Amino acid sequence: MRRRWVSSRHLAPLALGLTALLIWAVALAPGPDRDPPLLYDRAQLIAPAQREQLARHHTYLRRDHDIDYRVQTAGDVGDINRFAVERFAALRVGSASGAGRGLLLVIDPVRDRVRLEVGQALEGVFPDAFIAYLEHRQMVPFFREGRVADGILATTELIVTRVQNAQARAALEGEIRLPGSGGGGATTRARLGAGRDPRQRQGGGPVAAGSDPAATLAAYFRAMDERNADPTLAVYSRETREMLARWTVTSAQMDNVLRTYRQCHPEPARLDPEGAHAVIRYPVAERRCAPWFLTRENGRWRLDLVTSQYAIRFGRSNAWRLASDLPRPYGFAFRDWRFDANGFPLAGLPR
Repeated sequence: MRRRWVSSRHLAPLALGLTALLIWAVALAPGPDRDPPLLYDRAQLIAPAQREQLARHHTYLRRDHDIDYRVQTAGDVGDINRFAVERFAALRVGSASGAGRGLLLVIDPVRDRVRLEVGQALEGVFPDAFIAYLEHRQMVPFFREGRVADGILATTELIVTRVQNAQARAALEGEIRLPGSGGGGATTRARLGAGRDPRQRQGGGPVAAGSDPAATLAAYFRAMDERNADPTLAVYSRETREMLARWTVTSAQMDNVLRTYRQCHPEPARLDPEGAHAVIRYPVAERRCAPWFLTRENGRWRLDLVTSQYAIRFGRSNAWRLASDLPRPYGFAFRDWRFDANGFPLAGLPR
């Protein structure tokens, strides 16, 4: 599992009054265009630098996909379902969207509850069952480790993927409605700081590294299909196993890997002259499917996700790009491609 799926990732009460309100909205205050604040951190769960990161992601979500997504943390709100509906109306969530598309995430650390409230204009794209899935399978695993901002960011990435799929089916077209919530959404225990769920890393059946790169990648996908988050799988290189041992890997992330790559068409593996490194890449047009880097260890091909971590970045529309120059020692596989100034691959020979 690659760290970038979790946003490459990842992660004291004040007296009420005007001063506190200003602090809660720091870095997220309305800009010159009078956009509303995106985060109301009354429970002080999120560090200032993380607030800025959340603000950027949610601003992109509004500008790129016309979704007004706010976050509210507050202690002991009582009935979180009622509170979410009332705050949705009070904050006019969805008013910053031309089509009235609004989402409000509410986190109550005192009662240990989280709710994602869905506006009426998005209920067709985000049914209650999907929201419950997001909370249980993506958000809560991060919350258990006290990584609230990482959990929100990781969930935002899956929200973007869901929206992109809906737009591809034209499911969001022509759905302009009045802003507001009809009570759609889901609530679950936040389990803040409860510690990692030991069941999260339970392995499935044996997963063997392949004698060729394609076989190893196929074995990795089978592991994802089984939601096998074991960081010691034989399909991973030694350095990758060390890296994954420190990561939070969720069921939703594994599901998302499968959904994404099942839509893409891998090219034959490209090997370096020494037969020590390989790359499996996808056509340039399939921008959501980043290449895979593999290294040969002990006679078997293994995924080098450490290189993926430092060499690959994803734009706000989930299109991959290079972080800088071609990654060593895998540059041989991209000499027939050119890249723009931001590292996004382009068709045609390099110039």
